[in-house]
Amino acid sequence: MRRVRQQPIPQFALYGESSLKQQPGLVHIEDIADRSREHDWLIKPHRHTRLFQILLLIKGKLQVQLDESSQELKGNWAVSIPPGCVHSFQFPADTQGIVLSAEASLFSLQTQQFQSLTALLTNPHTVNFEEQDVLFAQVQTYLALIRQELKQAYTGQEAMLSWLLATLLMSLWRQLQYTDTQMHSNPKSSQTFQHFRQLLEAHYREQWEVQTYADALHTSVSSLNRLCQEKAGSSVKGLLQERLLLEAKRRLIYTQESLERIADSLGFKDPAYFSRFFKKLAGLPPSDYRKAKYLEMGTSE
Repeated sequence: MRRVRQQPIPQFALYGESSLKQQPGLVHIEDIADRSREHDWLIKPHRHTRLFQILLLIKGKLQVQLDESSQELKGNWAVSIPPGCVHSFQFPADTQGIVLSAEASLFSLQTQQFQSLTALLTNPHTVNFEEQDVLFAQVQTYLALIRQELKQAYTGQEAMLSWLLATLLMSLWRQLQYTDTQMHSNPKSSQTFQHFRQLLEAHYREQWEVQTYADALHTSVSSLNRLCQEKAGSSVKGLLQERLLLEAKRRLIYTQESLERIADSLGFKDPAYFSRFFKKLAGLPPSDYRKAKYLEMGTSE
């Protein structure tokens, strides 16, 4: 019988590199082809510990995996990838587009001033643009200005990069708001749901009660449940469980942590209860899930 070898997901500064070659404010920008061509247009699953990335696809096609979600994108798209998100890309040859990588801490001031931007920095998003969209032109312009800024060691470069990154992030957020408004007529409920997702990302490891989330949002449990059903098709409890399950799967597949350590880090004081929780939602015990995924990924000997 073959013995399964645990193989954690690669963690890079930039794909295939252990550290950033460019250091001005920890910002890097390149064309999709610059890195993808040398890897036969396939960027395998990996993650970044500290980097936030934006990939802009221009009139192209892309197969993207963000954690356990896989999408095929065609046309003009932006993909935002927060730190820790496992992601991979498969492009047709000669795909046109840009990849921006920036130290996530560079956005701390902007998120303090405009907290709604936190949604882009904590959860992955795919943002669609029409060719004639003004915001699509703005995103391309800001990326071009960032590229130009990095070519020379201008005075005040770090401040300028921070401002350009802020305007880029705001343009993406506005496009998300626009598409959400097209689907839902109540912008206030959209803001409340975004705030809930931010709270969820910040506190899911503490396993807050549903009532605690409702209190933090100044609403009732029943109203919050209706909102989550409308926006995500699930109850508050269901979304909490989904987030815990996603993180558990990430750690089972991409780290060598013991079940006891994973359980404890996710707020489960009893590893046996964690195993029952996982089996109920995933359909098999965590140890079996880990082995099955290793075999599926070919990490065996």
